Amino acid sequence: MALIDNKNQTLQEALKNALSNADQIDIAVGFFYFSGFQALFDQFKDKKIRILVGLEVDPQLVPKIVQQSKEGDIDLSKWQTRDNTNSRTVRKLNYVDAFVSFMNDSDIFDSDRSNEIFDLYIEKVKNGTLEIRKTVSDYHGKFYLVHNTKESSQNGDFPGTLFMGSSNLTYKGLVGQGELNDSSREKGKFEEYKNEFESMWSDSQSIAIADPNTKDNFIETIKPRIWKYAVPSPYDIYIRILHELFHQEESGSIKTPKAITKGLYSDLEYQIDAVKMVIDKLNKYDGAILADVVGLGKSIISSAVARNMDMSTVVISPPHLIPQWEDYKEQFGIRGSKVFSSGKISEVYERYQESREPILFILDEAHRYRNEDTNDYMLLHQVCRGNPNNKVLLLTATPFNNDPKDVFALLKLFQTPGQSTIRSVDNLSLRYRELIQRYKKLRRNMSRDMDAGEIDKEAGEIAAEQRRLIEPIIIRRSRLDLKYITRYREDLEAQGVDFSEVKGPDLLEYDLGELYGLYVDTLSLITKPENQGFIGARYKPTASEYMDEESRKKFIEKYKDEFDDVEDIKIAQSNLAQFMRRLLVMRFESSKDAFRSTLEKMIESNEKIENWWNEIGTVPIMKKGQFPDPKDYDLEDGENDDALTQDLELLRSKKGFLEIDKELLSPRFIEDVRHDTSLLKSIHSQWYSNSSQADLDPKLDELVSKLKEFLSENPERKIVIFSSYKDTVDYLHDQLHKRGFDRVTLYTASEGTDSYKQIIKANFDASYPEEQQKNDYDVLLATDALSEGFNLHRAGIVINYDIPYNPTRVIQRVGRINRINKKVFDNLYVYNCFPTAIGEEETKVKSISTLKIKLINSVVGSDTRTLTSDEELTSFFKDEFDKAREQDEQLSWDAPHREMYEKALKNYDMQKAQGLPRRSRVKRVDTGHQGVVVFGKKGSNSIFTFGENPEVVEVVSAEHALPYFRAKENEEGKSVSDDFINAFNMAKEKLFGKHELPKIQGRRAKSIQVLKIISEELPASRDYCEDIISIIKTLDDLSDGALKDISRLDLRNVQTAYKKLLEIVPETYIRNVLTRANRTESEQELLLFAEQFI
Repeated sequence: MALIDNKNQTLQEALKNALSNADQIDIAVGFFYFSGFQALFDQFKDKKIRILVGLEVDPQLVPKIVQQSKEGDIDLSKWQTRDNTNSRTVRKLNYVDAFVSFMNDSDIFDSDRSNEIFDLYIEKVKNGTLEIRKTVSDYHGKFYLVHNTKESSQNGDFPGTLFMGSSNLTYKGLVGQGELNDSSREKGKFEEYKNEFESMWSDSQSIAIADPNTKDNFIETIKPRIWKYAVPSPYDIYIRILHELFHQEESGSIKTPKAITKGLYSDLEYQIDAVKMVIDKLNKYDGAILADVVGLGKSIISSAVARNMDMSTVVISPPHLIPQWEDYKEQFGIRGSKVFSSGKISEVYERYQESREPILFILDEAHRYRNEDTNDYMLLHQVCRGNPNNKVLLLTATPFNNDPKDVFALLKLFQTPGQSTIRSVDNLSLRYRELIQRYKKLRRNMSRDMDAGEIDKEAGEIAAEQRRLIEPIIIRRSRLDLKYITRYREDLEAQGVDFSEVKGPDLLEYDLGELYGLYVDTLSLITKPENQGFIGARYKPTASEYMDEESRKKFIEKYKDEFDDVEDIKIAQSNLAQFMRRLLVMRFESSKDAFRSTLEKMIESNEKIENWWNEIGTVPIMKKGQFPDPKDYDLEDGENDDALTQDLELLRSKKGFLEIDKELLSPRFIEDVRHDTSLLKSIHSQWYSNSSQADLDPKLDELVSKLKEFLSENPERKIVIFSSYKDTVDYLHDQLHKRGFDRVTLYTASEGTDSYKQIIKANFDASYPEEQQKNDYDVLLATDALSEGFNLHRAGIVINYDIPYNPTRVIQRVGRINRINKKVFDNLYVYNCFPTAIGEEETKVKSISTLKIKLINSVVGSDTRTLTSDEELTSFFKDEFDKAREQDEQLSWDAPHREMYEKALKNYDMQKAQGLPRRSRVKRVDTGHQGVVVFGKKGSNSIFTFGENPEVVEVVSAEHALPYFRAKENEEGKSVSDDFINAFNMAKEKLFGKHELPKIQGRRAKSIQVLKIISEELPASRDYCEDIISIIKTLDDLSDGALKDISRLDLRNVQTAYKKLLEIVPETYIRNVLTRANRTESEQELLLFAEQFI
């Protein structure tokens, strides 16, 4: 007896030696499919082989078995079928199904030699030299009978060699660790096991899988099901991939809005599909972005999703939308739901940071949470990641054209960047950080007079790349999609739902009259170069013109821990000063009342700075972390109302500032502050000191005239007038009432009471119950607090009282009157108020043109130097609106593919596509493409790769890949070329292999240094610190704000720093991050289809 432990000698080696003198081998084992045959291929070529299989694995579990085997040795006995049937047919089918699955789901054939071996396998089955039977009852024994040739049998005294022990006829059994076998050449022992084998081999004890009577059936059964022998049609592959991407459960599998609300809301096909898609993405990616265009019912869809998910639900919403969400919560019966204001993130954190129960977070207007440096974001990030099974649903406008850094921040709320389940790229962290740097470079070039065409081209490419990155997790449909997809269109038509046509925007021009000269002079003073007009000095004391290098060094040394980069605070102040100049123009253009308010607040603020300078000897500036970001005041809160100026003063009152000694500043600073104060006071005096002039308001006069005209033309067509500013709305409301307009009401955030909302709905919402509708008001004045969450489609006209510097906001305003649930008017009209002057003198015409250009450049931020006429000005606004609407209403990339899939469901035998063997590959010629495209899945997530040659292979999005797979029904596929396998293996490696990690630099590098020091100084913290370092390096799963706080820890007292670190990164957060990462790492990998283009 010789022990074989697969260490000093493997069973494979022992069998090879024994088979060199043999002509037959009989094998009885628990498991055999193909890998054992492959391992002994050269020795099996000319031998008679009989294999008796005692056990069977569950065919459905083969993909998991393959996945587990990649991670190490695997015990097949753990994966046995639980079906204890005595049916011979069922046992045979189970074996064949598992055999086919091993062929299609493993890498067995991914080399030319493997294909050669399988060809021999089939040939030996055909010629009868390989027979396979399955025991009727489970058999766990393992033995191998190697029959010697007559010449080697020593006249019958040495009939062969017996091997017995623990090894199955699998690659692991033959060479893997943990096996133990022995061998015997004793004749009696050999004959004993031979008799046992023959008894088990008999018909009564075993089931024929492949023997002389069943071999043809075996081959005919497996060949069509194994990719090696399949050449499917490209159309079948295309439809199968569409099925993998777009298949949804029947409507009966979810609760629909109509069923949930007992008929309060209708069931629209596109909304039901959205509910299914969101649920699918939440389960696949732990989060989703719902970005349907305005008016398609995002809130209804989200509420239905929450009800179907049946999770405790937390809604975080802007304050003015909270009552709406409270209504949805009741109407949809959302379990355990709570609605919080977006300003109360700390409350959300305190309540849910360590929730043991998974939570669905719905973030309305999610783009608010884009700044990772803010305390709100850090708390939100931790609470969203507070349980590994939490889900996050983001509701937002299209994010494609935003700063990639902003969108990356949103993704981090539910994704682990370094090990993302979003499979549109190889490494989400790496690709997003590359895109962020690319965007930063573009912003720098924009300030250096980069060619406008180049800017547009680069911006477009960045937006396209961003769309590719987030494509798997975003749901965005436009009205064009609803018209294009037949099922949606027919459903809407059947329910009487139609769309209005938007006309305009057209100019509603008002003649400045005798105010013309003052208007132009004021605008010139505000918009002149900084050294001639309004400077905004008080917002930027650290600018280079006020602080020399020596002073800057002293300032930085004093406050070095307050900001990451020495340029941070200088840039932030410069941005703020520019924005305040722009804000001044926007308030000037909005209304006389708004302009007066801003002038007075700016004058007061400048005088406070002078007092600090004179009485305390310092100038206060805000800390970097508390610096208001002008982007956050870009009409995103619904109404500006000087909110930025108010927040600046609020921070000061809370001591949220640093102080610069005036010795560090040039005297020019205070001189420029005084210059601004004098300028602002002069402007104020010219506009408001002369009582007769103060009463002039040509803009208001023109509005009154147009309101009378519009209402007389059609009294049923109500009108909504929007302004960005609450004080303008209040002013208009007061003035219109004074001028006899009694049927005018207003809505700003301060009027957002339930009773007031009911008044608005009763008078302006066409979907409100008819018996409750009223007709008390014809005109509604509103800020953008009303541009979300309301139906106003009894109105047919929108007037933008301010110049609409953000065309997307105009689209949202129009979306209030252009609702999908009920069309009232065939045409909807949009007007923009704009100043002009009546006169024919050439000089005045030129001045008017200059005035208009200055206004648009200052407010809109566009280069309009080519505008010379009112016609071109009208065209400019319409072009800007149409451009934004085109982006908003463009046909989704997947609409044509979805329509194709919908047609296939009706007219095509889906069994053909679903029956295609996995790993099928086909060659296509004369398609205009070149290269290899591959489709696979990791878990439930789809992945594509494409490469024009084996050396350049990339993970690509479905949007990029599907045009390659698209095919006509009559196209025939061909067998792939001999050189295909190299390109295929490269694509497979890119599909599932480990990918490059982003370079460790900046805050991440600084944080790792700090963590290493704490770990060395405090041994008890070592494991904790090492886990955080691993999360930073491999998962990139800390917020930038957390990294900032770690990098700034004061290491003079390491114990205190460690306690602070535990607050920044709680141990529970580490556990949750690693739990989620482990979950995604173990997902099974399936390689489905590949196509070669030549």
